[in-house]
Amino acid sequence: MLKQYLLAAVFCAATFSLSSQTIMNIDGSRRGSMISDYQYGLFLEEINHAGEGGLYAELVKNRSFEQGLDAWTSFNGDTIELQTSDLLNDIQKTALLMTTTGASVANMKGVANAGYWGMAVRKDSTYTLTLWAKGPKAFADHVKAQLRSEDGTRILGETTLTGTINHTGWNKLTATIRATGTDNKGQLVLLTDVNGRLQLDMVSLFPYTWKNRKNGLRPDLAQLLADTKPSFLRFPGGCYVEGEGSYDNAFQWKKTIGPIEQRSGHMNRNWHYFSSDGLGFDEYLQLCEDLNAAPLFVVNIGVGHGFTFSLEETKALVQDALDAIEYANGDASTEWGAKRIANGHPEPYHLKFIEIGNENYQAGESQQYAERYHMFYKAIKEKYPEITVIGNVEAWGTDNPSWRNEYPVEIVDEHYYRHFDWMRRNYNKYDNYPRGIGVYNGEYAANGGNYGRHGNMNSALGEAVYMLGMEKNSDVCVMASFAPIFAHESDPLWPYDMIHFNAANHFVTPSYHVQKLLAQNLGKQNLLWTESGNTIQVGSETARVGVGSWNTEVVYDDVRVTDASGRVIISDDFSEDTDSWILMTGRWSVNDGTLVQSQRAENCTAVLNIPVAGSAYTYKVRAKKTGGNEGFLIIFNYQDANNYVWWNLGGWNNARHGVERCVNGSKTTLATASGYIENNRWYDIEIEVKGSDVICRLDGNVVSEFSLSGAKALYQSIQIDEEAGEMVLKVVNPNASAHDLQLNVSNMTIGNGTVIRMVAEQGTDENTMENPEVVIPAAEENVSVTDGHHALFNIPAFSLNIYRLKVSDVAEEETETYPAYEKEDEGMGAYLFAHMHRNSEHTCYALSLYGQMWDDMFGGAEVFDTKANTVTGGMRDAYICRTNDGHFMLAGTDMTSRLGWESNHIMVLMLSNDLVHWTKNVKIDLKSEENLAALGLNAENLTAAWAPQIIYDRESGNYVVYYSVGVKGDRHRIYYQLVDKDLNILTKPELYFDPGYDVIDADIVWNDVDKQYMMLYKCEQTSGFDRATAKRLVPVSSDDSSLRQWTITKGFHIGDNNQAIEAPTQWRLIGSKRWKLAYINYGQGYGYKFRDLDEHGLHASDFSLIRGNVAAQHGSILKITTDEYNYLKTWEQVKTMMPTVEGYYQASQIPEIAAALDKGNHALRNSSTFDENVMAMSEALSALQGCKAVYDEYMRDKANEGDAVDMTPVLKNPNFSEGSNGWTTTPSFTQANGKVAEFWNTSFDMHQTVENLPAGEYEVSVQSFYREGGIDEAMTLHNNNMEQLHATFYANDEEVPVLSLYDESVTVYTATPYTYPNNVAEADVAFNTYKLYTNKLRLTLPETGSITLGIKKMESLVSDWCIFDNFTLKYLGKSTGISNLHIEDRNTQGLYNLKGQRMGSGQLPHGVYIVDPQKGDIAFFI
Repeated sequence: MLKQYLLAAVFCAATFSLSSQTIMNIDGSRRGSMISDYQYGLFLEEINHAGEGGLYAELVKNRSFEQGLDAWTSFNGDTIELQTSDLLNDIQKTALLMTTTGASVANMKGVANAGYWGMAVRKDSTYTLTLWAKGPKAFADHVKAQLRSEDGTRILGETTLTGTINHTGWNKLTATIRATGTDNKGQLVLLTDVNGRLQLDMVSLFPYTWKNRKNGLRPDLAQLLADTKPSFLRFPGGCYVEGEGSYDNAFQWKKTIGPIEQRSGHMNRNWHYFSSDGLGFDEYLQLCEDLNAAPLFVVNIGVGHGFTFSLEETKALVQDALDAIEYANGDASTEWGAKRIANGHPEPYHLKFIEIGNENYQAGESQQYAERYHMFYKAIKEKYPEITVIGNVEAWGTDNPSWRNEYPVEIVDEHYYRHFDWMRRNYNKYDNYPRGIGVYNGEYAANGGNYGRHGNMNSALGEAVYMLGMEKNSDVCVMASFAPIFAHESDPLWPYDMIHFNAANHFVTPSYHVQKLLAQNLGKQNLLWTESGNTIQVGSETARVGVGSWNTEVVYDDVRVTDASGRVIISDDFSEDTDSWILMTGRWSVNDGTLVQSQRAENCTAVLNIPVAGSAYTYKVRAKKTGGNEGFLIIFNYQDANNYVWWNLGGWNNARHGVERCVNGSKTTLATASGYIENNRWYDIEIEVKGSDVICRLDGNVVSEFSLSGAKALYQSIQIDEEAGEMVLKVVNPNASAHDLQLNVSNMTIGNGTVIRMVAEQGTDENTMENPEVVIPAAEENVSVTDGHHALFNIPAFSLNIYRLKVSDVAEEETETYPAYEKEDEGMGAYLFAHMHRNSEHTCYALSLYGQMWDDMFGGAEVFDTKANTVTGGMRDAYICRTNDGHFMLAGTDMTSRLGWESNHIMVLMLSNDLVHWTKNVKIDLKSEENLAALGLNAENLTAAWAPQIIYDRESGNYVVYYSVGVKGDRHRIYYQLVDKDLNILTKPELYFDPGYDVIDADIVWNDVDKQYMMLYKCEQTSGFDRATAKRLVPVSSDDSSLRQWTITKGFHIGDNNQAIEAPTQWRLIGSKRWKLAYINYGQGYGYKFRDLDEHGLHASDFSLIRGNVAAQHGSILKITTDEYNYLKTWEQVKTMMPTVEGYYQASQIPEIAAALDKGNHALRNSSTFDENVMAMSEALSALQGCKAVYDEYMRDKANEGDAVDMTPVLKNPNFSEGSNGWTTTPSFTQANGKVAEFWNTSFDMHQTVENLPAGEYEVSVQSFYREGGIDEAMTLHNNNMEQLHATFYANDEEVPVLSLYDESVTVYTATPYTYPNNVAEADVAFNTYKLYTNKLRLTLPETGSITLGIKKMESLVSDWCIFDNFTLKYLGKSTGISNLHIEDRNTQGLYNLKGQRMGSGQLPHGVYIVDPQKGDIAFFI
């Protein structure tokens, strides 16, 4: 029975209400970043016939007949066919042959072309026709060109082509046609009254072009581009740059310059039509010049859709990029500059930007792109340092793309094709972005759904909001361009574009107006503001609750809603009917006092049609799953079918529990946790709502905690232009209700101004070709301010508003200075992450140049001798800080978990001047007699000490060492001691912080913005982080409470879906005032994670996982100088090379190698000043690197003498520790991660050649296996003896099949359960731990020569896999006449064993045999 306890609750329609007014407080002295010189530009790609049949003004389709007879038809019965010989030139491969019979002046015949879905013929317009012809002289002056109507019945203009036509060569004919009529879909007809055979090619017809440029652009479309006042133009793509299937199908700029008859054109397979390349490199650059936009040229890096160049082949593309810059910018003294001048453009084009690749840096392609990028970057910067280079990051699959390598980059290109609601939610996306690398939003659009047919007002306003977010972060968002621009209405392959056109007309979407308005209304510098009241309030009367399921049968019972005081508001035990429920999709019924949903269908929901009053309530329900794939949908804060929140229990095929919020039909995941729902079991479900804070409980356990941050009522950007005396305020209201905006202005005076608005009646309004002005900007209006410091504006629903107000008496900018940050960041250029290893209790170093991509040094091995520096043999919780005099202190927990989790009572402190040599080691043993006395404990009561950290105290000049101490039967508290710069311990343990509950893992930093210390600490009860602040670091006598000098930040808590997290680290990027939080999640959401905080250390963003090759655990992040970074990298090289060079010495005993080892040992073991250590390490590296050449010479000498020797050192990168370096690969490796290399799902050939090897016998080996297809398929083929080993290991002419993954010699793995390697990490273990899958072959060099060794596979099989590591090359000595017996020769005919006995029939066992007894030829069968 349903019971409604609060009679005041009423039924009403769901509505959103906006808070009555948003207040902006603007201070003229508080400024943000300068607006970028290249804030907004354009991106032009050949897609949707944007160029061909669009912006490129050519009216004739298939003018060179390279696409056969496409668009060409016989007129009046003439015979037409293609000709592939006797052509115009070597570039053109096809021409048209007209064979005319029965023609006369009264019966002219010929050929017609209707262009790109018709030609726009305008009365009184003039059209220029050119064509090339070859044939009998009789055709001269007898070829007529006509413009005709679509149906061919009306002549709209005509002319006779005059000029030479003969058999001896091709001649160019030119004529103009003045139109006498109009047809939006006309055609061109070429006619003759002469009978015979006439050859035609390169038939071109141009209308008047924009700015009257030769080979130019369609005026109306070009002017639309110009009206946006772009600051740059990115071209020519996009996927168009990459090509599909073959590089022949990619844009190649050198084939697009010069006369059009010298351009071959290419198939634009990416977008399914032929490109004439008439819109070529010159035309793009000329467009940039005419638009006053900086050129941004995107270059192909040797990676396309379905093909990949080797790195060696890619070198030619690097040179092409250099030549492109020279063509655009070079003078007459340069080869390509001279060609530009010869092509008619004497002045340089001022090419400004080069983007290296397009969307080529997806996850899993890191190394492939990084290596290629660096090839281009290095070459470009060496020759043209003034060129700005743009790199790729992930273009899809993440909202947080990053630069995942250590190569320098100036700007990265981010792409976001998303829903308009995503755009709104990401208004603040860049507020806490790293400032070290600029961001170019090279492609973005709100095309993620619900945008109507072409793009409606909702979409446009979403884009506007996102653009305002970029504007206010113009120091990082330095460039942006919407994509795509154009779509021909007859080929809208990508339907969401901002300009739509046909042959004659066009219309623009609201998105175009947004681009134009915002680009035309930029100020010079951002103003900062504070605000209040800027949220959409959900009316309390609108909240409803409900239940549902997805492809699952479910039963619900005992629905109960209580208010904040615990009083029951609504309850339903389903003892009667469902009259008070809105039953939507699904099959709902009441059965035995329960609500049953018995249909296995998607999105089955039922909503209780009683509103829940108040913003705080608890919703409880019991639920049972009776069948199906997933679990329960528990609905709350329901507004309507497109606006609600639900807790999806057992979602994603019963793999996790996730909270999803739906706004205007677009879902966003707010929280997730692993979990599943069992069948036929009752669950108790509870959702507690306190305003925007929500807690979800399952069977009494907290599963998710999160915040429902309210959507904004208005989105703003504000800039000042002091030269113009104007303030530019841009305001977007994407909501369905108008809203007031109050401006309170200080430190400047505002005056009356103007506003331009674009307003729609509904968010779904859009423009079409038939109704092109449904949504357009209104005429500029005058607006008045209240007085010189106040203004009140009403912002209409569904609107973009741009106010330009006069300003005067503007105060000088108050520059924010943070001296502590400036001192800390001075000279810094990289980052060191010192951390415990994920799987071992030792300290690792991970390095990063930009704080985005981290790489463990030494593959995660320890960076100092843990056992030598600890009592227990293990160290956890590594923390390193820089001392005030530039040295380094390290603190760690001296413990190993094998002794138990209550064994740790020692903290280790270490001192170093270079992060390599740790010269002093001090231990704090809390179980010492004096420390126990200070703590007031005995040894039995002290359970554990954790996570010591160090911070400099500016008041005393000493260092605070703080750590947590656990007491048996009580809790953990934070204690501290003081040490000096030399690690002399100055004080005994003393209480530092005790909030009254269990706390560990404190992390303290100085916040120079708020002039206070911030401490994050782990609250063991809530599995999250709480916060406290203090003005001083060391407590004084008056700080006699358990909190000492600290004040807890009320309402602050950072959790991770109620999972176990610890080890908070607060850190700043170099030059930033905003904070980042790093921590380890060691629960179900395992991983080391980062979150962004604001400058106050508050308002945590969503998390992102650490990126790179790093086994991260508890640690700390330290800024280091570029010299320190380079020194650590040099140290890594020295330490890594030492074992190899020691091997050289053991084999050769060469004194020069011994001397190099001495230098290496000296650099590693001895320490002086930092500069002297750097010099010693550099000298050691140089000496060690020279040893390879010495040993190479030694090996060759030994080999020339006929002695056996391991020649593996002559191979380049035989173990793939340097990725693909040294190997020629076609295509690139699927992955080469520094440990192994692989190819998956592709044919391939990878090899390298070793030159100048002595004659003799060689053995080549590699660890490798091959799997024929996916796991199940490959296992079945192997078990059924049907397996084929398609991968081949070869050296010169010798080859053998690569071993099967399931080779019988491998006994480590089992098929049931399946334990064979299935990824690169498992293959690495197979090769380098178990030493499995060694493939060998032998070969003979009859004389000094070369060996080409590698692995290849010519067949392409779905999901097959070949992986390899550790090539070796061994010289066995001079040739003995013994040769390897090839597989095809392995029959027994004519073979004898070493006793002279002829072998019987059948397969030979392994061994040595005599082939020809008379000659004594011997062969191995191995």
